[in-house]
Amino acid sequence: MEMARMDESIIGMLNELSGEDAQPAAIRFGPKGKNRLDVVNKSFITVGEERIPMEDKRVLDDLVQIRLPKTFSIMSPEVAALKYPSERRPSLIFTNETASINLAFTYTESKLIDSPAQLKAFMDVMKQVLRRTQPLARWQEEGIREIAGTSVGFFEFVAPALDTDIYNLISFVSLQGRALLCTFNCTEQELSDWKPVGWGIMDSLSLVSTNSDENGKGEGKI
Repeated sequence: MEMARMDESIIGMLNELSGEDAQPAAIRFGPKGKNRLDVVNKSFITVGEERIPMEDKRVLDDLVQIRLPKTFSIMSPEVAALKYPSERRPSLIFTNETASINLAFTYTESKLIDSPAQLKAFMDVMKQVLRRTQPLARWQEEGIREIAGTSVGFFEFVAPALDTDIYNLISFVSLQGRALLCTFNCTEQELSDWKPVGWGIMDSLSLVSTNSDENGKGEGKI
């Protein structure tokens, strides 16, 4: 997979989000935090001193289902333009009231087949981009997880921003033969409270079968 053939929306998004200068870690199965999904799979979660209601939400023309705080809303174009200056910003961004906690979706035109080998090749290109962008970022984890038979890649790192450092958790998955990137980020000050929630949100991600009926049958858990 040559860099020139990569979808520009991926490059633009990664340029805005992150970078790292460490030696690339070996692809491996990612962290298996105990009962991570249980963190968000309830009616309310407690973050710090705040009690937050949760809900399942379908996005991207109902192709994807994910569990989110009900208090999150779609980021306005004006705020998105400030946080993601490039025109190649993510397709859809959910955020909290202060725009310090975000969940962004980038559904690209880049072809990606659901296989560990294809996903690893895709992630290798992404690592090249990350190493060339913000070199002060602190790399934490990377890997490929097998969840319900689907390969899900992830990068986890902290990148410097203008006034604070930003924690990023990016998941990569094949959706109808194209690469879908789902990014959770928060400020480093909020990391201890929100990191378990971020992983729980990522673990709640589901690909919804186009043949699913009104009762939700046919959903494919990733």
